[in-house]
Amino acid sequence: MVEYPTSVTGCKNIVIVHASMQGSSPAALLDTLSKQGSVELGLQNYKLRGLATIDVNTITDAELDALHAAGVRGARLHEMSWGHGKQSGGSDIIVKVRGLASRLARLGWAIGIFCPVSAWAAMADLIRNEIDPRIKMVADHMGGTFPGEENTEDFKVFLELVREKKVFVKISGFERLYHGFESGTESVKPIATAIIKAGPDQIVFGTDWPHTQLGVSRKGKTDEERLNDIEGFREVDDTGHIRILREWIPDDEIWQKLWVKNPEKLFN
Repeated sequence: MVEYPTSVTGCKNIVIVHASMQGSSPAALLDTLSKQGSVELGLQNYKLRGLATIDVNTITDAELDALHAAGVRGARLHEMSWGHGKQSGGSDIIVKVRGLASRLARLGWAIGIFCPVSAWAAMADLIRNEIDPRIKMVADHMGGTFPGEENTEDFKVFLELVREKKVFVKISGFERLYHGFESGTESVKPIATAIIKAGPDQIVFGTDWPHTQLGVSRKGKTDEERLNDIEGFREVDDTGHIRILREWIPDDEIWQKLWVKNPEKLFN
């Protein structure tokens, strides 16, 4: 948090997401959350919340309560394989979401998922008809929608979930989606603007900072190499992404919702 580029966003109410490469222990996340209010670190005016990776089959209610007291407000699932192993399908993720929702509803937590847009379409009935309304479903990185998928039936179903206010969407991970596309940021414009139009009350911004390596850079690596290789962070023009996003959201009221009102509603 000491290195977080506050000047890029101007934000001091911040949600920290448990990174997938940190494994299943939320220790690093909890350590960061404990620094909230630290004068020594210059965080006296910060309000921190977190999303943690948890094992719903082993964690106790008392441990969940302790996470909540520490500032955790949701669980995170990373279900994008990037070509390493079998890609989780909708049915696989549905099992995990059911298990999480049954345990987390009493806390009013969010469940954030990074998965392909096809998986969101497969989860539509579950989200509409089974998930406790106290649970807030969050689609990371624009619902895992890659350039060219904005005209698919899966994306149309996803947008319906957004319109129905069944799913929040993080406008984030720009370069994770447009990597390899010559038009760069412009290639995700149809995706982002469709989401914004469908759910101005359902969008939040995420920097995805610090910028870990792209999944494609790990293709061909063994499990041991993926676990032990030390990777540097990527340089990403966050300011440029925000500037372009502002062009896509010229309405001041929607801009305020993106940065302030919607995150307050989502993360308490």
